[in-house]
Amino acid sequence: MSINSLLLIALVVVSFIYGQKKLAQVVLAFGENRNIAKTRIHYVTWVLRAILALLALMVISMLSDLGFNDFGLFFSSMFAVIGVALFAQWSILSNVTASIIVFFFFPYRVGHQVKILDGDNSIEGQLEEITLFHVILLADNGAKLTFPNAMVFQKAVVIGEHQPTRAAKSADEQEDN
Repeated sequence: MSINSLLLIALVVVSFIYGQKKLAQVVLAFGENRNIAKTRIHYVTWVLRAILALLALMVISMLSDLGFNDFGLFFSSMFAVIGVALFAQWSILSNVTASIIVFFFFPYRVGHQVKILDGDNSIEGQLEEITLFHVILLADNGAKLTFPNAMVFQKAVVIGEHQPTRAAKSADEQEDN
């Protein structure tokens, strides 16, 4: 292995260490700004650090003396094992991904009154927690309801106590009013 390769690998390691610290700071600041629970901030930071570590490992592998075939064989084998493991539980991966997206982009937060519209199976309650895999609602009767994070993307979520109304009424209905 050449000196240039060693220097590039050292640069990747230093960048990884700096990057994960900076990433943790950004997620913490974002979470505190939105009043998100510390455990949820920890989940999101852990997942993003794991992704960053995987990327750093891939770059280091390409910079080292491993040939492209060795690199390709290693990662294709690793992803095949992970793929088979997650195939039966594909929803785990989708729920983790959904949790990250909910953390950064969704308008509802812990404490909001929400209703997840799912036809006759709609659920309603106060948002108690958004975990890595599901949303926990506290119903008016005290029951705890869970809803998978991935399903939140497929269903409409109403924030607040107001109920949705039809956007448009037929012309006959408008004339009656």
